[in-house]
Parts: sequence; structure tokens; C-alpha cells
Amino acid sequence: MKFFIHELEYIISFLYRLKLLDFSSRMRTRFIKILAERFQQYKEEYLDLVMEHCVLDDDGQPEIITEGEVQRYNIKDLQAFQTSLAPLLNEEFVVEITDNNRNMLKSVAYAVLHCGLEFTGDDQFKYDALASKFEELNLDEI
Repeated sequence: MKFFIHELEYIISFLYRLKLLDFSSRMRTRFIKILAERFQQYKEEYLDLVMEHCVLDDDGQPEIITEGEVQRYNIKDLQAFQTSLAPLLNEEFVVEITDNNRNMLKSVAYAVLHCGLEFTGDDQFKYDALASKFEELNLDEI
């Protein structure tokens, strides 16, 4: 299964909210741990980019600007930052189907595809993209 790094936060959050029992819950937790480890690596790499492109305060920490209710980093050259960030966000993370994780992927796929939840707005498109990835697994063959 292939995921883009920018998708991981939504997937982790979505899976975390599913109400599952017993085996399904354990398999979901294993899958979340795999995704969360890679997402943590992304967050560290993102912070490295921020440190390279941001105005630093007297303590060497990224300066934060408040605009109304929104806070953001004080990036020196937003275009250069976005150019550096794009490849990181579009990096793929692959979860291979192996003998060790086959049951986990089947269980999580079933939970996602049969979650019984309603979606509206942006969530409907995010869910559709996630469900499509699990549909591509072709559960009967794994």
C-alpha cells in the first residue's frame, strides 16, 4: 500500500476514531504504530526545514507570528520554503504486504471499508481516497 506523507495525519486520526473490538482493535493499533512512526519522522524533517527557513528568536527557536487567531512560523522566503517542503509532502510511504502483516492489513481494510460512518464536506473526499487504497489491495488475494 502506498500513502503520501501528507495523508498520514488524516489516516491515523480516522483509524483512531473507529470503534473496534478485540482482534480488529489490536490490528488497527499495530497499523497506526507503523504509520505514526513514519509520521513522526516527517514531523522532525518538517521542523528541520522550518529551522532552515524561519527567523529565529533570541533562544534559537522559530519565531511565531500571530495574525488574528492564526499562528504561523515567520518564514523568511515562503516560496523557497514551499519549494523545499513539496518533495517531503509528496514522498510516498509504502506498507508492504508480507506474511507478518497480511492479517493486519485485511482486518484494517475491512474496518475502513465497512466502518458504517457518514461523511460530508472534505471528509468525504479524504475517506474516498483512503477507501480506494484499501480496495486496491483486493482482499481476496492477500
